[in-house]
Amino acid sequence: MTKAAPDVLSHDVLMQAAVRVDSELRWRSQLLWDDRAQSTRGPKASLTPDEVVQVAMQLADEDGLSAVTMSAVSARLGFTTMAIYRYFPSKEALLDAIVDAGMGLPPRAPTCRGDWRSELAQWARAKRAMLCARPWLAELPFVAAPHGPNWLSWLEAVIDSLAGTGLDSADMGEVLSILDGYTRGASDTATSLARARARGLSAAQWAAEVGADLGRAIGDPRFPHFAALLTTPSTKPTRTMDESFEFGLARVLDGIERYVNASKRA
Repeated sequence: MTKAAPDVLSHDVLMQAAVRVDSELRWRSQLLWDDRAQSTRGPKASLTPDEVVQVAMQLADEDGLSAVTMSAVSARLGFTTMAIYRYFPSKEALLDAIVDAGMGLPPRAPTCRGDWRSELAQWARAKRAMLCARPWLAELPFVAAPHGPNWLSWLEAVIDSLAGTGLDSADMGEVLSILDGYTRGASDTATSLARARARGLSAAQWAAEVGADLGRAIGDPRFPHFAALLTTPSTKPTRTMDESFEFGLARVLDGIERYVNASKRA
């Protein structure tokens, strides 16, 4: 008689699965950091990995990440699918590469240093612009996925700007998380609009759809405060999305500046 499978996976099975996943992620990470200029598989190809990445990004720009398949990339390049596998042994490895390439590099630090607040503001604006230019970057959840040199360059830029503030390493890491978290969260609406436009919707159509969903709060007893927010006139002019981002960014930087100054007095 065949033994029934256990309802709960054993600790050993779970650990073996974790090791396999961990090994795969390390392997994909190594591919991101390795020099892809030369393939070690088969004869020399007329196709370069950078060409593969650029075409894959074009597909993502046009139709989102779901459009990026090995067959679609090879078809647009006019090569066989096996030619793509010379440099990217899996679709996941190719997605890793286009995500890092799509991020690009952060803005360069100015020649005259010292105004860390302006540098952080410039960084936040540049990252928001990057997310809006390539809204498919937001389609991947932030998990234990490989991260490449461009991703690390964005982190380095913030720490470089904070280096002269006197904050210790732990505080600089927290400030980085706060600034990045605000930038990503405050870019959600603009990124949503960019994704809608990429799919053929106008700004007016997108606004109408979003407004209809928000309007469901009016008259619903579950959302009294949000309904009041929607129906109570404001004494201040309506902010654009860019103005709203700048308003929140200024408040975030106000808080960071206050903490920096307090740390200097301590």
